[in-house]
Amino acid sequence: MIIKQIFGLDISDHSIEALIISKKIFSKPRISTYARVVLPSGIIINGLIKKPNKLAEYLQKLLISAQPKPIKSPYCILSIPESQVFSAVFKFPAGLKHREIQKTIPFKAEEVIPFKTSEIYFDFKTISVQGGTQEIFYVAVPSQVVDSYIEVLSMVNLKPVAFDLESVSLSRGVVNQIAKGQAKLIADIGSRTTNFNIFDQNGIRASSQSKIAGSRITKALMSGLKVTAQRADEIKSKYGLNQKKQQPRAWQILKKEYANLVAEAKSQIDFYQKESGRMVTEVILAGGSALTPGVDQFFADALGLEVNIGDALAKVSDPKNVLKTQHKNIIFDNVAGLAWRGLRHNPATGDINLLPLERRLFRVMPSTYERRRWKMIYFRLSVLVALLLALVGLFVWRQRGNDLYQNVYPSNSYDSNIEADIDLELLDALRNNILNPATTTATTTATTTPAAVETLPRLVKIRPTSVGFLNVRADAGANFSVIGQAQSGQEYNMIDEKNGWLKIDLGGGKIGWVDGSYVDNL
Repeated sequence: MIIKQIFGLDISDHSIEALIISKKIFSKPRISTYARVVLPSGIIINGLIKKPNKLAEYLQKLLISAQPKPIKSPYCILSIPESQVFSAVFKFPAGLKHREIQKTIPFKAEEVIPFKTSEIYFDFKTISVQGGTQEIFYVAVPSQVVDSYIEVLSMVNLKPVAFDLESVSLSRGVVNQIAKGQAKLIADIGSRTTNFNIFDQNGIRASSQSKIAGSRITKALMSGLKVTAQRADEIKSKYGLNQKKQQPRAWQILKKEYANLVAEAKSQIDFYQKESGRMVTEVILAGGSALTPGVDQFFADALGLEVNIGDALAKVSDPKNVLKTQHKNIIFDNVAGLAWRGLRHNPATGDINLLPLERRLFRVMPSTYERRRWKMIYFRLSVLVALLLALVGLFVWRQRGNDLYQNVYPSNSYDSNIEADIDLELLDALRNNILNPATTTATTTATTTPAAVETLPRLVKIRPTSVGFLNVRADAGANFSVIGQAQSGQEYNMIDEKNGWLKIDLGGGKIGWVDGSYVDNL
């Protein structure tokens, strides 16, 4: 199955973004279509769909309002909110095959996730092999979460190709090449939670989550300054951590919250570096609250590391100025990572996919561990089809009067259509000689005596034969040609006799010779 266009679809608690990135040969990827709608509160809470019908309405609105033209492709890749996902890194023997890991890993996962295997969808991939050990990145999500998203997508005729992990899709958009022995931390500061994910050149290595996020920071400002939520958001977005002189009280509140967040990030970094021996060299900030003025410099000063605001759109061009983000590219970081996956040769199996296997729409190429299984399935199907075609062909051939068994193993057959002018007379003569020797001798003797000759011409009668007649020949002998037939039981005038053969008149001027052993004298 070939899919022409797949778009990224990022559904969060507060908004939905869609993005299509197209790429032509020898050209830089470019933005071809984008869309964004803001969701009213209560439709999705902490990644869980509370109002599916309402969400379907806003999805339909999103597709229609896309710029520069509506999105008509039904195929999309979306991510599961990190708050609903459980992940871990397990170690297995390097020689253990994918199928063996697939059977074993659920038992190990039950030790760290609060769900039974029957209640989740999971996927995994190898992220490194060192000596006799391989590290496996495992991801699980409650099946009801995925099923709820699939149900809403079906309401607007959308077909998911893959359910990505939000941290993985985000890294695909904002992380550039990582040098060997180094790692990078992505701090995704969202509305409800902040997700810390560390990546090295092999992929994701460690994950943790903090409750210090946008909503909590806003509430802290509301409580400390005695202002409304709208006013607190205005202070945070306009002044942020650059407002020490203008808003000293607000600055103190924000500094405290972000200091706690930085402390959690540092704890994650220190633990990873100690365990892995790799150094985290850069921190990438993502999520809406990362736009707070001065937050990047605050992180850099506290951690002593390079800190940058994630910008997935820096990797693509926008020649027609399709996407006017007003310096808020960070909003599209995750959806850009999803759209990037849509450009891959095999987007369904090229990375973690939490979409159930039976729902995956297509596989241009099976992944390495599945190829042997698919080859065996295709081989067995081919053999079955060939056998069915052979049986149908044999049936049709038999209906047309052919018999394959007789053609292969022909039975002995004897031709019973013996020429009467040669074989039948000889056979009848032999039979008469064996069964009636006396009569034959008497007849032969009688026909050769002078008395018999003296009585010529006389009447003779043709005896019954197996064919109902007796051949009449041009001369006295079986080697002469047949010129007529004398019917059994008929009487004819005999006009001559020679060597046991009788010359008879057939009538109509035809005269010929017959074997005397088949003739009775009258």
